Amino acid sequence: MGLGHVKNLVGGLLLALHVSAIFLCFLWLDDRMKQSDFRITILILCPVTAIYALAFVREVLRFMFVGSADKDDSRPVTLSFVLVSVLFTIVFSIGVIYSIYKFSIGANMTPDDLKERLAWIETGLGGFMGLIVETLFGKLPPKADTPRA
Repeated sequence: MGLGHVKNLVGGLLLALHVSAIFLCFLWLDDRMKQSDFRITILILCPVTAIYALAFVREVLRFMFVGSADKDDSRPVTLSFVLVSVLFTIVFSIGVIYSIYKFSIGANMTPDDLKERLAWIETGLGGFMGLIVETLFGKLPPKADTPRA
C-alpha cells in the first residue's frame, strides 16, 4: 500500500470519527449535562479534531490538481506501519465514541468522569499522532521570506 492511501485512510478516519463524536455529543449529551459540562466536553474534542482536520485538508488541497501528486505518496509503506496507523486511529476513536455512549445510557459516570476519560483518550491519540503526523501529512514548507539555515 502506498503512503498516499494510508494518509487518506487515517486522515479520513480521524476526521469522520471525531466529527461523529462531536455530533453524538450534541445528540446524546446536550440534555443530560449542565451547559458548562457540555461545553467543556465539546472543547476537549474540538482542538484535536481541528488539528487533524486542518492537517488532512491542507494535504488534500496541496495536491488538488491532477498530475500534481507528491512522489512520496506512491512510495510503498510496510504492512506494520499501515496496521499500527489504522488500528491506533480506530481504537482511540472508538474509545471516544464508546465513552460518550456509556455516559448517554446512564453508566455510573459523572460528567467529570466523562471529561477526564475523553481527555486521557485524546491525549493518548495526540501522542501517537505526534509520532506519525509528519510522515503522513508532512511539514509545512518554509515561507518564501524565511531564510534557510
